[in-house]
Amino acid sequence: MRSACWVWNACEGRWTMVRQGVLGLAIVGLCAALVGQQSAPLNFFAHASSCETDYGKDGFADGWSRFHEGLAPEHTILSLDSGIRFAGTASQRVRLQRASGGAGRFVIHEDVEFTAYLKPSVGEPLLVRLALRAEGFQNASYSVYAVTGARRVDLLPNTSQDTDGWRQLSAVVPVESDANGAPRFSLRIEIRANEGAAAGTLWIDEAQAISTRSVTRTNRLPNGLRLALNFLYSNQDPYRYMELPFGVVTGVQRMGEVLRHHYPDVIWMPYCFTPATLVSASARHNGDLYNYDDVNANHPDWFLLDRSGQRIFFDDSYYVDIGRQEVRERAWQSLRDFLNRCGRPRYIYLDNYDMRAGERYAPPNYPTNDLWVQAIVGWTEYVGSRLRSEFRFSDGSYPRFVPNVAWAPGFWLRGIPGVSQDAPGVATLPYMGGFLVEHAFMRALTEPGRVRIPSYGTASGSNGPQQWVNGGIRNTVRLATEYPDKLIILIPTLWTNAPDSPQKLRFAIAGCLIVQHDNTFVHIDPRREQDQYPDGYYPPELFVPLGLPRGNFQILNGDIIVGGLFIREYQNGVVVWNPRHDATYTYTVPRDYYDWDRNLVRAGTQVQVPPHTGLVFYAAPEITISLSPAQANVLPGQTVEFTVRYRNTGTAAGTDVRISVPLPDGMTLVSSSPTARLEGRQLVWTVPSVPVNGEGTLRFTVRVE
Repeated sequence: MRSACWVWNACEGRWTMVRQGVLGLAIVGLCAALVGQQSAPLNFFAHASSCETDYGKDGFADGWSRFHEGLAPEHTILSLDSGIRFAGTASQRVRLQRASGGAGRFVIHEDVEFTAYLKPSVGEPLLVRLALRAEGFQNASYSVYAVTGARRVDLLPNTSQDTDGWRQLSAVVPVESDANGAPRFSLRIEIRANEGAAAGTLWIDEAQAISTRSVTRTNRLPNGLRLALNFLYSNQDPYRYMELPFGVVTGVQRMGEVLRHHYPDVIWMPYCFTPATLVSASARHNGDLYNYDDVNANHPDWFLLDRSGQRIFFDDSYYVDIGRQEVRERAWQSLRDFLNRCGRPRYIYLDNYDMRAGERYAPPNYPTNDLWVQAIVGWTEYVGSRLRSEFRFSDGSYPRFVPNVAWAPGFWLRGIPGVSQDAPGVATLPYMGGFLVEHAFMRALTEPGRVRIPSYGTASGSNGPQQWVNGGIRNTVRLATEYPDKLIILIPTLWTNAPDSPQKLRFAIAGCLIVQHDNTFVHIDPRREQDQYPDGYYPPELFVPLGLPRGNFQILNGDIIVGGLFIREYQNGVVVWNPRHDATYTYTVPRDYYDWDRNLVRAGTQVQVPPHTGLVFYAAPEITISLSPAQANVLPGQTVEFTVRYRNTGTAAGTDVRISVPLPDGMTLVSSSPTARLEGRQLVWTVPSVPVNGEGTLRFTVRVE
């Protein structure tokens, strides 16, 4: 029996196993965590593990690869099986069935991507797991093994026996290099057929390659905001985004799958296009709900024509007449199939939810925009009611839409008594799970460097509260705050190189801080400059340490209809926001605070707040933590003492500061000083007071199992 030796890597801040024995795999990689953090062991097979998505519509789960040798592809029938599954909504089924033929094999494999942002190193052990079920193998056999470097490690040697239900396989396998010196690691499921007739069925589910390291992230930014991740990011390596508080992923299935596997509260929603059929073949049967090829060849009368009799083309798509019953039925059938192939998500992102096509294109079928509005409301009610009747979750809920409301965020607003009536979209609220507001608070125009802030709205006239098509900022504020039970995804767009971009960026972020609630998510989009920010754009203003909001906003010198000076108190400061284009206000700072640029602003200072300006004032504790062990090499059964050092680098004293450290699997707490409490696997201290520049030390001892 060999022992396992754990070595502390001070540069990486984690333990590394240098020899692996039979005691099993300990999840290490301790790192300090403040309140509101999550920690999860890294799974390098997270994209493929669930076997629930099939964007290729070929019966083969996304994330896996395959090859045949001597066995004809038509003799292995692939499908996702929602009836027989180990976990989640489906498993991968492989059925071998043939009457004759030569000997051959079929291999399904999942490979570790060594080009990813987070990847295992050579020598690092991975805990490989797989759930497997086998039935009816005749003149054929199957096996499960890992390939590391040039070596094969069996999880299940070649056999033809039924498993009598699900069987969980596992092994600890270190990463090794191949003959060329490159790291290589994969999990393989192999079916072998002997000469002649052969049969057998396998189901596979929940593949994992678990690292000795953990990933840790905060649940929110230090002001309560959470981030949204979408297809606009050019870097689509999901492991790049593990450490930021992303709560919603729109459209990119691989990124959503990996993040959701590590952090179960992450919401992923598939991308669909609402009133049009997408020309790109990659969207067929997925984002395209109508099948452009079929519509173009067999149903040309479905296309919506403009005032000149031409098909309406927008954003690589052609509009269809969503008022037609057969068009709605096609959308429903496509969506039902799509949802069954992508894990039955709770939310569906609807892009280009265009409730203004009637006025923009004047199609003869809809001579007024009110008629087009009736068509899009009818489409939503038809498809939404089918979702409600045929897709039910265990808690009684059903999948709901999250439309892109850039055309008119006021479309779903309830009327203000004595002032306005319900907007048409109110009828669709039972089918809405939230709203994505593209160009929220500012919009990058197509001309380089031009960014426009829309008007707030007025009490009367074409921009008054009766007009749901106008009042962009007012309607965004109302939509974001009047439905706190629904998701709100705010996407301000900007040119970062414009002279006034910093001021407009702060205005937009302040607007997000004014309206945020528990279900608010933000993505700052440097539109048309995304190649410069492949991992996303995270300006320092996003991280202003205001703490959580205290109550809702107040409006001084005005009201929700005409606007005014918006004020919202936070635990560590205040947000001041002027969305008007024609008014300047004065704000008196109530106490000593720091501003956006960390300049000290004394209590009683009167600050001018000109049009389209967002300000923050704060004084916050900012606690930094370092963690180190007392010794560098630890064997199983031995103990090691950790020292946690904390320091307040912020602008205010911290009171009742909570400091927590995740206690990984494979390590048992022996003692702590001062005494900490265990909350699940979190070791937690509460420090009564930490003054500015104050610091302190905590200690705890663990035993390596």
